[in-house]
Amino acid sequence: MLKDNKFVRRLFGEQFDIQHRLLNIILLVGILGVGFACLNSVIMKQNIYTQIFSFVSLILFIIIFWVANKLKHVQLSVIIFSIVFNNFVLPGLFITSGGIEGGMPLWCLLGFIFPFLLIKGKRCIPVFIIGITEFIALIIYSYYHPEIIMKMDNMKTVLIDMVITMIAVVVIIASIFRYQTYVYEKLRKTIIKSIREANEAILQKQDFISNVSHDIRTPMDSIIGFTEIAKKNMNNPEKLADSLEKISRASGHLLNLVNEVLDMSKIESGKSPVEEDVCSIHAIIDNVSQILQHEIDHKKLKLELDYSMLDEDVLSCDNLRLNQILLNIMSNAVKYSYEGGTISVSVIQLSSDDESKIINEFHIKDEGCGMTPEFVEHVFEPFARDKSSPVAAEGTGLGLTIAKSLTEIMGGTIEVTSELGKGTEFTVTVPLSIPSLTEIEEEQDIFIYDFKGRHILVVDDNELNREILVEALREENFIVDEAIDGSFAIEKLRDNQPGTYDLVILDLQMPVMDGYETTRIIRSFKDPKVAQIPIIALTADALPEEKTQAFNCGVNAYLVKPVDMPSLLKVFMLFFRENKRS
Repeated sequence: MLKDNKFVRRLFGEQFDIQHRLLNIILLVGILGVGFACLNSVIMKQNIYTQIFSFVSLILFIIIFWVANKLKHVQLSVIIFSIVFNNFVLPGLFITSGGIEGGMPLWCLLGFIFPFLLIKGKRCIPVFIIGITEFIALIIYSYYHPEIIMKMDNMKTVLIDMVITMIAVVVIIASIFRYQTYVYEKLRKTIIKSIREANEAILQKQDFISNVSHDIRTPMDSIIGFTEIAKKNMNNPEKLADSLEKISRASGHLLNLVNEVLDMSKIESGKSPVEEDVCSIHAIIDNVSQILQHEIDHKKLKLELDYSMLDEDVLSCDNLRLNQILLNIMSNAVKYSYEGGTISVSVIQLSSDDESKIINEFHIKDEGCGMTPEFVEHVFEPFARDKSSPVAAEGTGLGLTIAKSLTEIMGGTIEVTSELGKGTEFTVTVPLSIPSLTEIEEEQDIFIYDFKGRHILVVDDNELNREILVEALREENFIVDEAIDGSFAIEKLRDNQPGTYDLVILDLQMPVMDGYETTRIIRSFKDPKVAQIPIIALTADALPEEKTQAFNCGVNAYLVKPVDMPSLLKVFMLFFRENKRS
């Protein structure tokens, strides 16, 4: 097709604005029209001045076309073209080509249209006024001094000149209008499509807000309700423990909801990098199974784990992402299974063309309600829910979308087969790297450390967060001091002897003095025992640029809230390598 032609795309593609494209149309048609006029002036043996001005016009068209498309100075070329063409070439041709007796009035008309079509902003007005004023003055002067006009030799020449000019001008103007109509129609269709997509997005988001507001309120109601029950049963250990267990479970569910929304936002913005580490496939699946164990027990489900085809258990992968993919899919299997059903999880490893990688197929199969063929086509879309499903399940509708996106980020694929009333099977295929022996040895060199006597400074403006963290650290035998913002932390470091604190845990977003400024000040201390103290940033900001900024300021480690004590203790182990016990 014409629109796929390389030449057409190069001159009229969407990389140019509308003025540039119109200029190219005018110049190309103009070059053809003026070129034909030049040929005609030679064949018809018009006077030498007419021939000179015709060829000057042709050269001008070619130069302007070169300046606009080769040198990319579109507006400059348009202004120069309009001024030279309207104020010099056209008046010269008007005088040498018979004045109003010929095609020149039409060329002049076209010349006066150019500024309004091609020049942006108000600059077109003075260009037009100068040109039209000069033309009117020329007509008036030629009326009183007709001797300045060089008449054509005969009426035949006049008629031929008028016909050629009329054809050229009509083709140029028609091309302009047809192209503008084409652009308008294309723009109109784009706008209609955008409006339709926007309306669909609004409906999707309305459904999402409706679903997520219900889903968030459910665990919130549980947390608030069981908190009240716990307050009333402080002297009843059994009732208190039950309430706390239910609060913990509801909190975990609420955190998963929030994480799904945040993860989807990060994935869509391209801020979900793959961070490979040595991990155990067996351990990841077991971990996901333990997270879901309560729900599995509640629905009396049977979970079958098959590792018979797992040859290489220890591989390099993004532990967190693979964990999340499997958790999202397995939680769906639990969610849509009937009571007493079976869920099977198996791993099949296949060889790869790349000898440093192994293809891993994770099969998650349930005997639940299944899906209709129509819904299977949309199952990975954001906020998608099967309204015909007999099982009413909570969630944001983002779990499978996130699983698919993360799988693709890891270079894998995800497929689904389902039959209504019989169950569903998801197959996640991801290539994972085989770690070197050095990496495996480093990962397996893990000890349980004795943190007794270690002195830590916790800096956080949120009293509740600080209290939870301090209590957890004291249970691990740390000596803990507190500061409510960076300025108080600096005071404590200055007031105490250098070396008093072994480590600082620092919130990044705080009033008065935030964590970034606090870190920079600590790193500027003259005493190396303070300036080189390990700093762990513990923050709710999970964006890569925040992490980069924190490391640039001088933090040694970066962990995201809510506090994951095993991860935090593992970081401590890296800093405190002595006092270990195996």
